[in-house]
Amino acid sequence: MIFKTFSILIFLFSFIQLLAYDLKEIRKGFHENVVLKSKHNKNQNFNLSKKYFKKVKVYLLQEQNKFTYTQFVSLVDLSHQVFILTIWDNDKKDFYPIGFDYISSGAINREIETKMGEDHYVKTPTGIFDIKSGWRSDGKLLDDNTTKPYGEKGRFVFYFGKKDSVRYNTFDKDGKKIKDKNRWVLIKDKLQLAIHAHSSSNLFGTPQSHGCIRISKYLNKFLDNNFVFFSYLLKGQKWIHPYEPKPDDPKNYELAGKYVIIIDSAS
Repeated sequence: MIFKTFSILIFLFSFIQLLAYDLKEIRKGFHENVVLKSKHNKNQNFNLSKKYFKKVKVYLLQEQNKFTYTQFVSLVDLSHQVFILTIWDNDKKDFYPIGFDYISSGAINREIETKMGEDHYVKTPTGIFDIKSGWRSDGKLLDDNTTKPYGEKGRFVFYFGKKDSVRYNTFDKDGKKIKDKNRWVLIKDKLQLAIHAHSSSNLFGTPQSHGCIRISKYLNKFLDNNFVFFSYLLKGQKWIHPYEPKPDDPKNYELAGKYVIIIDSAS
């Protein structure tokens, strides 16, 4: 009788572990709330195929020792300008894709546009980064009456800290613009790396930013509501940010993560 009861408990525990997260439902939510709403994607031709994801997993698995529980793990492929959301299953020791959306990363060739004293266009660094802090956008609108650098009011800015990177030097020793690109040289610089929403006339899917990773408002909201980068802001299911309010529609607390892996290419 004791053995039978023990066997039943083991079975129930295994069943609970199996249902710890609903992969199909999360994928459905991503498709409905990100893919179908991100109309800027319709002219792109990237395909998150099994063959491609097999290559992506090479990069993901290199960092698996950092993932000590089942959680969301994000990957950005700069060569395809895509953000790929995955789940690391710590029991099965494997990654499962959720979906992707287009992004815009650092456009270092746009340094030609920079005037003295303005922000530079820095290359988005590669590597694995964990979130340091964050805040909600004030929804500021620039003078062009079109651009909201950090998206609509309330969108979360995910901040990953100050990182080493490079950019082109396009000024001579007298501070004059060097228009001949053949005379540009790469120099070291620092970047305050963040992933944030962005609203402007520029399409996602091509490098446009000063170095941060720009994402659609739909992806931003999904990452926010699903605690994709919020493990550091949770104590159990309690939101502990000292200043900013919790997500509007919180879900998947148990999958809260903090990492993004940025690569140049998985093709």
